[in-house]
Amino acid sequence: MPLAEAQALVETSPSTSHRSPPHLDLEVHFELHDPVADQACLRGIAQACEYFSPLYGLEEADSPECVLLDVTGCTHLFGGDYGLATGLVTQLRAQGLHVRGSVAPTIGAAWAVAHFLARSTEPTVVAAERLPQALNPLPAAALRLSHKTLNRLGELGLQTVGQLRALPRSTLPSRFGPELLKRLDQAFGDETELLVTQSTPIPLVAQWAGEWSLTTQEAVQLIVQELLEELLNRLKPKRSGVRQLLCGIREPGGRTHEFCVDCVIPTDVAKHLLEMLALQWERRLLPEEIVFVRLEATLTDRMQVRQRDLFGHALDGDDQREVVALLDRLSNRLGTQAVVRTRLVPDAQPELAVAYDAWTQTEYQSSSAKVRPAETLTPSTIGLLFPTTLARPTHLLTPPQEIEVSIAGPEGAPLSFYWDRYEHRVIRSWGPERIETGWWRDAPIARDYFRVETQTGHHFWLFHQFHAEGWFVHGTFD
Repeated sequence: MPLAEAQALVETSPSTSHRSPPHLDLEVHFELHDPVADQACLRGIAQACEYFSPLYGLEEADSPECVLLDVTGCTHLFGGDYGLATGLVTQLRAQGLHVRGSVAPTIGAAWAVAHFLARSTEPTVVAAERLPQALNPLPAAALRLSHKTLNRLGELGLQTVGQLRALPRSTLPSRFGPELLKRLDQAFGDETELLVTQSTPIPLVAQWAGEWSLTTQEAVQLIVQELLEELLNRLKPKRSGVRQLLCGIREPGGRTHEFCVDCVIPTDVAKHLLEMLALQWERRLLPEEIVFVRLEATLTDRMQVRQRDLFGHALDGDDQREVVALLDRLSNRLGTQAVVRTRLVPDAQPELAVAYDAWTQTEYQSSSAKVRPAETLTPSTIGLLFPTTLARPTHLLTPPQEIEVSIAGPEGAPLSFYWDRYEHRVIRSWGPERIETGWWRDAPIARDYFRVETQTGHHFWLFHQFHAEGWFVHGTFD
């Protein structure tokens, strides 16, 4: 239901009134829907099921809600079908999950039983010879049909799986399309349905443990270089490079240190990664003795393919590689959050229409980045965002500075204003441009913006704020 309707039901619920007993107090929690995070969490749950079967995956749906396992040849290790299902459901419930599980001969049957027949207290096991008896009484929605097909079946009074099976098979495709017959055959095993499995990613790790301690940085660099070459050789067949490298070292007493290297683009050059690690070691000194070194490529990606000429030289020159190398050095010396790039945000308020992302962030991380407060945005950085057109200035003042306006012209723009210890006479103006935010914001704004040209040839971006009844200069044009 819509959020407003749910909130209204909570507010009008008898349990929320002052006359209700204390033990009937209702606590409701609302949270934004995040399908990407939901699917990532479900993949984690599926990986936790690897103990019961090496073949596991998610259902094929736009918003999957089920984990599927192929338990063929695995049930005898847990005391049969029921023992495996009970152990799996118990393990997931111990993690605070509400689970309904089932074991059936086909994927479609297992899905149907889990949704419409299984109880929340214990799993349900359906043998192959009892499959028709279990599925026939179930509603037609148990066949994983589309809403359009279910609505058409409801109009004709066809409610259960048994009613659909009683119809002549030759008439089903012409009446309801090929989907209905396909789902029926998949549920009863007359058509093969393959499980799209997912596998647990194998970590790319190389490590060294010696009988003697490393006491110099040169010795550490030599060991790390050998480990880097081992990692990169494993990535070459995949044509992948390292985006993030984690280096862990341990002292003789057991104390561990970790150094993380982030790269703007994937790289397969061991020398470059070693230089980035050396920058990390400058920020945090290495211990005097090291007995264990571990390297892990925590983030990899496909290498970029560059067009080359007849003699093997890149056609795009070295400019791009030099810029990327510079960004890598700055990010690993100063920290990833100290070297950022601007990203436009669809916000009407100018000072909130920008966000900063680290150059080493992935696309998914960048999409979820937060907008920084307006007071942390420097005018020089914001100036890089707006094109040099009539619409937006090249520099924004943070915060906008109040000005004194003598009198406004017929179009609303001031004829002169006093700012920065000088009086500026306006000879031309453009506008107004109304920028207003919604009432649901904590501090909504309502402004009329004008671009004005002064007698000295300067261009300013001014606005009149309705609530404060004042004039402000917000930016300047070069």
